[in-house]
Amino acid sequence: MASIPKPDELSKINYKPPRTGWMDTPVKFRPGTWCYGAKPKNLEAVGFPNPREWSPADEDWKLPDNWKEIILEGLRERLDRFRSLRIFMDICVRCGACADKCHFYIGSGDPKNMPVLRAELLRSVYRKDFTTAGKILGKFVGARELTEDVVKEWFYYFFQCTECRRCALFCPYGIDTAEITIIARELLNLLGCNIDWIAGAVANCYRVGNHLGIPPHAFKDMIEFCVDEIENLTGIKVEPTFNRKGAEVLFIAPSGDVFADPGTYTLMGYLMLFHEIGLDYTWSTYASEGGNFGLFTSHEMMKRLNAKMYAEAERLGVKWILGGECGHMWRVVHQYMDTMNG
Repeated sequence: MASIPKPDELSKINYKPPRTGWMDTPVKFRPGTWCYGAKPKNLEAVGFPNPREWSPADEDWKLPDNWKEIILEGLRERLDRFRSLRIFMDICVRCGACADKCHFYIGSGDPKNMPVLRAELLRSVYRKDFTTAGKILGKFVGARELTEDVVKEWFYYFFQCTECRRCALFCPYGIDTAEITIIARELLNLLGCNIDWIAGAVANCYRVGNHLGIPPHAFKDMIEFCVDEIENLTGIKVEPTFNRKGAEVLFIAPSGDVFADPGTYTLMGYLMLFHEIGLDYTWSTYASEGGNFGLFTSHEMMKRLNAKMYAEAERLGVKWILGGECGHMWRVVHQYMDTMNG
């Protein structure tokens, strides 16, 4: 992250909108409001385009020469592929029901963090290049040209959305702004514009099966450490298995449960519960991550990271995949996994 402001600076939230209209209000990369750009090695690891050393604070983001063509063609492809996206681009009436539901707007006071306006950052470009009214009437109907400043604005605001979908629950039209965020990030990734907090985790998971880059033997050691802790506390020796073929259930937890407190206590709870009920399950040291940072990157990356779980379940011959407590794991497994794997 950039330099973090002091607490008294963060507490001064101003909900008064700026004097200028949103299209005429430039984005400011203030300290503490942006993350470092993706490192070249992490983009190269997963085959993403335009790996380079760069920073969002730079004037020159080192975009490809044909960056505008890449973005517009990428948007065209996704409008054809996802009917939901085209619907979301056209039906919003800007009622603002979602505005105060977003923790980023509440925490920043920045109008462009309202889900309705964050979506408008993409919708305005859609109008200009993909609608007749936008081509003819331009700004009068909320259309604007795609410029490098717009790309920087997308990066700044779309990476402030955590895709929690709370806004979607309050939208009277059912617009899922998280889906718009996913598409916008996909378009940014076509230019190599990601944040390293996401790109690093994705590269680790693609390489060794979990976001933290824990190799198989270390993953097994961490589980066995929790087994020892349980025995010290309860006197009971639980006996998890690893990579066992023929088990009924493949259990996959998010790596935070394996690596860090308080998640490790959740992990010990899993182990004790499964021991108590006699669950026939096994861990995989290769598909050792339930969470899916591909959800924060692109549909394609989400599918690539999810595929390891499916492939490992097939290899081990289990009947079920059971997941630990993880928001993005739950969403990918329950909403996308069947469609992605067939």
